[in-house]
Amino acid sequence: MVENEVKIHDRYSIELKSHFITNKGHANINEFKINTWVFVPNSLDINRSTYSKSQFYHDVKSNLRLITPIYSLSDILQEGRGPLPRLQKAMERLLPDPDDDKKTENYRYQIRMLMCILKSALRRDTRIICNDTSNKDIPAAIDRFVADIRAITKQFRDKRKMLASPGISDEHYEYFDFADEFLGNIIEQYSFQIIHSLKNSRPSVFEEVKAALNTLQADEVEYKRKHGYMLLKEGDEDHNRLVILRRNILKKFIETDLYLKTEKKKDGYYIEQFYYSIAAGIAMIFATVISFFATQRFGNFTTDLFIILVISYMMKDRIKDLMRYLYTSELSKRYFDTKLKLSIRNQEIGWVKEAFDFREEQKISDEILALRHTNQLIDTENDVYDEKIILYRKWVKLSEENFEKYKEYRLSGVNDITRINLFHFLQKMDDPYIPLYVPDKEEGFVKFQAAKVYPLFFVIQCESNTNSYYKAYRILLNREGITDVQEVE
Repeated sequence: MVENEVKIHDRYSIELKSHFITNKGHANINEFKINTWVFVPNSLDINRSTYSKSQFYHDVKSNLRLITPIYSLSDILQEGRGPLPRLQKAMERLLPDPDDDKKTENYRYQIRMLMCILKSALRRDTRIICNDTSNKDIPAAIDRFVADIRAITKQFRDKRKMLASPGISDEHYEYFDFADEFLGNIIEQYSFQIIHSLKNSRPSVFEEVKAALNTLQADEVEYKRKHGYMLLKEGDEDHNRLVILRRNILKKFIETDLYLKTEKKKDGYYIEQFYYSIAAGIAMIFATVISFFATQRFGNFTTDLFIILVISYMMKDRIKDLMRYLYTSELSKRYFDTKLKLSIRNQEIGWVKEAFDFREEQKISDEILALRHTNQLIDTENDVYDEKIILYRKWVKLSEENFEKYKEYRLSGVNDITRINLFHFLQKMDDPYIPLYVPDKEEGFVKFQAAKVYPLFFVIQCESNTNSYYKAYRILLNREGITDVQEVE
């Protein structure tokens, strides 16, 4: 199964997040295809000559990572094969032999996975609370949320005492402290999200629950201060900059084991070189035949022979380049630009192929064009702008069998987080605001400004072994960046 969503990542970038979920028992090889058509107004001057493949891939950044195993906060507290018991066992194996690299690596891995699972659970519970329309259920949900967090943090932080054993190095303590500081950061992050959401949307409910949330945060701040972790200081920009930098480093350290190792290479490289060799051979045959007949006709060491040989070699180079162009055009339809091999701990689990190209409207299917032309206003807009169409393709193959070889956790699939920077699309835009006027009885008119936006239209086709669907989005942007992303029903 494949799931897809689009949102604003920052001022100039949109984020396309795809979930490639393997289906156990359906097939050993799970295939996923995502085709993204981008309809660009001609006024932005984005076309084959102004926007190349290399520029596009410079603007695209993809992060491929495992989907975090799903546990609720209450699940984390349960005994069995959950993340807390796994960490307990890893520490028990480490203590008798702390110099064993494999045991140290497993200890570090279990700490990281516990924090990743906990972060995912906090994010999920926060989203549920913030989206809950039944005000009467929120106080009870907040109480469970706070109680579960306190129980989890106590169980985790109590394990630090186990490290007080001969042979345990400062490095082992640092791994634990990094996770502990990260834990405080995410508790602060998601509790603030709940406070912000409830305070703005349901102030009466907020007044009922704010004491519990504020106490949770105050306790975490005091804990951080006691253990020497970095805290934000109001008004101290230099210090706060370092705090943000440290938090980002901690995040990367914790999430390292979720990111897949990738090996990138050109797709169809050997086939391309084979066809290029054929092109060179055809060109050489042409030049050789011309040389043979010219020698027969004019003899050796004559001016006529010299001129004909020069012309034949000029034609040979043009024929070779023309053949290479034709082969490249045909190969681009069959092969992709790049291929990424995916692996977990040196175990290959599949690959991702991607390709970029401009397409003519005549070659776009009626189904895609129908999603683009959703109403008369858009049809008119398309006629006026004379849109250029970009096609960005991804083809993913994941091996269920190789996933099963990864015994640590049951993995459901891979997340592909692709960020597309649209800064190149802004360079030919007009000023972001234009003056407007309305009549006024006393002054004659009133002048004000309104934002001028340009639309990009994304149509995304998602296919897998089990489902297939389309989604359409309108991206509004001006010279200052992206202003809105709207899903078109």
